This record gives sequence, C-alpha cells and structure tokens, in this order.
Amino acid sequence: MATTSFRLEHFTQADFADYLRLTGDDTVMSMITGRALDEVESRTNFDRILQQNKVNPTFGNFKILDAGTGEFIGLAKLVILNSSDSEVEIGFMLLPEFWGKGIASSATKQLIEVARSEQQLQKIKAVLDPQNKASRKILVNQGFVSEFLGEIDDLPGEVMQLLL
Repeated sequence: MATTSFRLEHFTQADFADYLRLTGDDTVMSMITGRALDEVESRTNFDRILQQNKVNPTFGNFKILDAGTGEFIGLAKLVILNSSDSEVEIGFMLLPEFWGKGIASSATKQLIEVARSEQQLQKIKAVLDPQNKASRKILVNQGFVSEFLGEIDDLPGEVMQLLL
C-alpha cells in the first residue's frame, strides 16, 4: 500500500480541536493512557506541547497533515526538554482511519533524520505500551532496542532507544 503524502507542521494554539479529536478517541488512547482524555485533560496536555514547541524550533510536537488536502492525520513528536540536552523523545498518534498506511513509519523515519542532523544529540527514546505491536514494529524497523520494560505511571510500559 502506498504511503499517504504528508507534511509536518508545529502545532499552534489554533489546532486544539484537532488535538482534542485525537486525544478524545478511545481507540487512539487505549495504549497511551488507557482511556480517552476529557477536554480539560486534553487542554492541559495541549498547553504543555505548545510550551515544548518553544524550546528549540527544530523539535517539538507536529501535526501530521495530508500534503494535498491539509486534512489532519495525527501527531508526531520529537521533543527536547532543554536546548542543551543530548536526548530527544520521539512518538506518534494517528487517527484510526490512517492506521496501516505507512504514515507513522514515514514520519518516524523523517524525525530520526532530523535528530541525526543535530550534532549534540546522542540518543532518541520512545515510550510505548509493550502490547502495541504496530508501534513497536515501526521502532524496531528503525533500529530501536528495548531499554526498559515495566510499569510507567501505573501502566505497562517499554522504553526503547536508538543511539545516534
């Protein structure tokens, strides 16, 4: 199946409705938080990702948009907490109708290339539910290896890493 052509753009304050659509979806959130987020929880998280987007213009939380139509597909992130950090966190969430189309794989590959272009970075980490076989496969195919398997915030979790 051909990958949908997409573009990545930083989230802005105007994108909350799309973010809420994503985080308010039980299917999307089942292996992230175990449940959909309500509007207040989503707003708190959204405000945090807007702050993360200010740390370094290369990194942050990106909306994935269909390159042709501009339709919202999901979120991809490459987050650095401080501009001097040597580690970033990568992740993605897609609306269910876009699953299985190669978008998450392509976005992950694109963000890894961004990370590799930054000389101070030494490692990319990803946090996921170990039962999320599709996400795990995407990461393994990009060279990630398991660093930790256990409970994270009272949920099953796995931390995977890719050394740069």
